[in-house]
Parts: sequence; C-alpha cells; structure tokens
Amino acid sequence: MRSRFALALALLAAACSSSNSGPDPAAAVPPPGDPAAVDASAEPLSLAPGARILTVRPGESIQAAVDRAAPGDAVVVMPGTYREAGRPCPTKPSATCAVVVRTAGLALVGWPRLGQPVVLENAGGQDQGIAVAPAGADGATCMGDPAGRLQGSRVQGFTVRGFDGEGIFLFCVEGFALLGNATHDNGEYGLFPSHTVGGRVVGNVATGSNDTGIYVGQSRDVLIEANLARGNVSGFEIENSSGVRLQGNVATGNTAGILSFTLPFLDVGFNADNLVRANVVTGNNKANTCLDPADIVCRVPSGTGILLLAADRNRVEENFVTLNNTAGVAVFDFCTAVGLDTATCALLDIDPLPDGNRVVANVVLGNGRAPDTGRLPPGVPGGDLLWSGAGAGNCWERNLARTVVSPVPLPACP
Repeated sequence: MRSRFALALALLAAACSSSNSGPDPAAAVPPPGDPAAVDASAEPLSLAPGARILTVRPGESIQAAVDRAAPGDAVVVMPGTYREAGRPCPTKPSATCAVVVRTAGLALVGWPRLGQPVVLENAGGQDQGIAVAPAGADGATCMGDPAGRLQGSRVQGFTVRGFDGEGIFLFCVEGFALLGNATHDNGEYGLFPSHTVGGRVVGNVATGSNDTGIYVGQSRDVLIEANLARGNVSGFEIENSSGVRLQGNVATGNTAGILSFTLPFLDVGFNADNLVRANVVTGNNKANTCLDPADIVCRVPSGTGILLLAADRNRVEENFVTLNNTAGVAVFDFCTAVGLDTATCALLDIDPLPDGNRVVANVVLGNGRAPDTGRLPPGVPGGDLLWSGAGAGNCWERNLARTVVSPVPLPACP
C-alpha cells in the first residue's frame, strides 16, 4: 500500500504546483512525455514475431496507418498535432470519430518527446477522438460472449482534446491497456472503457470533462492505477461493474472525486466486489457543469469525495479524503439519493440498496464544511462519513474522521 500511496501523493504534488497568483489547472497537469505523467505506465513495446511497426509523421493520417495494420501490429505516431477527416463511430454511426480501430491486438502508440506531445484534436464536429470496438459490437451480448469482443488493444502516449463526447472510447474489448494518455476538455468523458473485460488504465491524466475524467462502465476485472483526474465533474467513476481495482490515483478539483454506482436499465444490472484503495481525494469542490440535466451525474453534489451508490461488497480502504465541501466518504441507497418515492423505486430493475460494503482505515478529515444542500437529500448535512442507513452488512472500521452523518450508529466490521 505504501508504494501506491506514495505515487498518489507524487501525482498530487504535480497537480497542486502553482504560481504566486494561485493554482493554474492547465499548468498543473504534466504534459505527455513528462515523467510525472507517464512513468507509472512506461512499458516497452513488445511485438510478436512477424508483426510490423507502421510509423505516422506530421502531415500523415493516423487512420490510414490503422487501416493498413494487421492484427498484432503497432502504429507509432510521432510528435505533432493531428486532425483526422474522421469516419462513422462504431456505436453511433450518425456521429463522427477521428480514429476508429477495429483490428484485434493493435497497439496505437503516441511517441512523445519532452515538450513535444502527440496531439489528436477535434477537426470540427467530431464526437470521439479514438474509438476502439469490433465490427457489429453489441453491448447486450458481448459481456457474455467472448466472440463478440475485440481481443487485445493498446492506446498509449496520446493527448486527446476538444472532442464533443469522449476522448478515448472502448466498447466490447477484452485485454486492453490505456497507458500514459492525457485527455483535456472533451465534452463528456476523457477515457471511457465500456463493456470491457480484463483491462488496465494506468498513468493517464484527465481534465475538463463535463461528466467523468476516467470512467469504467459495465465491465469487469479492470485495474485503474496511478492516474490523475482534475477539473472534471466526476474524477473517476465505476458504473455497473465488478472486480475493478481503483488504487493509487489522485482526484482533485473535480465536482466529485470517486463514484461507484449501480444505475438502472443498463445491460449490466449490478456493481459489486470493487476495490477503492490508497487514493488521494482532496478538494473536489468544482461546480457541477454537467451537460444533460437528465443525467444522474447532474445530481452529484459539488464537494463529494467518495460516493458508493447502490453498490455491493465494495471495499474503500486506506484512502486520504480531505477538504471536500459536502462529504468525505458516503454510502447511499439509490432511491434516497435521487429522491424517488416508494412506488417509483419498486419499478427499478436493480437492487437499490448498498449491501456488504466495507469502509476501513481511511483518513477522512475536513469534509462537509460547506455542503451543496441543493443536491443532498433533504435534511442531510455535510460531514466526513455519511450513510443513508439503508442496506445490510455495511461496516466501518478504523477510520480517522470527526463528523459522522447517519440515522443510526455506523456498524463496526466483524
């Protein structure tokens, strides 16, 4: 744990660097190629015998090289700024994606040098920057059928900015790696793996998303480690997923630091057995700038540290959670959080209660001092540890906290 926590603190130090005039979020984010941003994800590019490396230089097309690549090849992109003509997005053909990858086992690698990033920019009207998905991807079936998943994908070393929807999007992919990328000012999400199995999200930076910086949804067995999320609505989100390990990350300056949710009416109907460990979650007090008022993220209070919503058997351990104006670590049932009456709650296709969660050995201090009461349930004040009182088998143990908000005493862990 110490090594993960030390790495998180180092990322926080980089994020909080400032001038005498106050912190500058843009200046605080290490550029791609800066060791503070990518050392945690530095890996040699290892290819199978017979695989090719296709090199892309400024003025050339990344998509053209991707189209020429065979399974197992690598497309290596040299420093420069790239704007692609785009093509229909895999999951939304009416929208345009800058680069679309449908080839199994392809490594798409930006090769930045110090001060010379590999930048993919929105050429105008493009929804996603890099989209990875198999032909005919079907979210309703691919989680249960390996044949419906693209096997192996690696995206590394890119700065992706200014897209209307997502910076880097993966759908129905197994065995993926997102390493050392930076996503800035994309409309909704920075990194967005959905319906994925067995992936790694390591050493990335995500800023300026109006939904989530680094998201993993309807997925299982994904590692999220040594990333920095700053200036998003949600820094990190685990949605309707299982076996996710979110550890050694930094969430600061977002509306909310870390969310672990079960949401209704999706292909995967539960959130269970996830680990949130050794993260630094501090000063997440940004105004909620969500784009779609109907989206659940619009209900997230500014000043939220870590929130478990209708999650089961999540473990929140050894995190440093401070100076979030509404809540440090909160455990809530879905219907209380969103204000549903009993009859409407009964119509959901999920279990709305949080069950079997463990909140253990966290430092949770200085939270809840100026709560976003407009988004909290009526009558609920801010604090370090919050529980709606609903659900079975939830427990709290050895947390360093001062203010507890709960209708009943917090149960101790056995």
